[in-house]
Amino acid sequence: MPSEFSSVDKLQAAMTFHRERHAVLAGNIANVDTPGYRPYDLTPSEEGAAAPTPLVVTAPGHIGAAETTTYTKNFDDSTALQGPDGNAVSLERELAKIDANRTRYATAAELVSRRLALLRYAAGDGT
Repeated sequence: MPSEFSSVDKLQAAMTFHRERHAVLAGNIANVDTPGYRPYDLTPSEEGAAAPTPLVVTAPGHIGAAETTTYTKNFDDSTALQGPDGNAVSLERELAKIDANRTRYATAAELVSRRLALLRYAAGDGT
């Protein structure tokens, strides 16, 4: 049975992903001068990948565990041009990714805010 909050849950998962991805991309920028550093990126794990074992509901009154999504930290681009020191981080490319990621996070946050405002309006009998 779908919950009234299922869309909020999905948006919350998207916001978590973009927050975690921001940390990885910021780490790439922090290592722009590190010799031999290769940039990373974050992607959602494939369905059926090795995920943590979910908690089991042992009694009818118990609440089940929330679904967890795992992320895979992988090398961003193996074909990127490397500098003389072996560093493959392109500052411009990483900044563009951070900006796009920030926009997606802000969009998800705005959608959550509007969805909760709509639910608050409905719960208040339209007042």
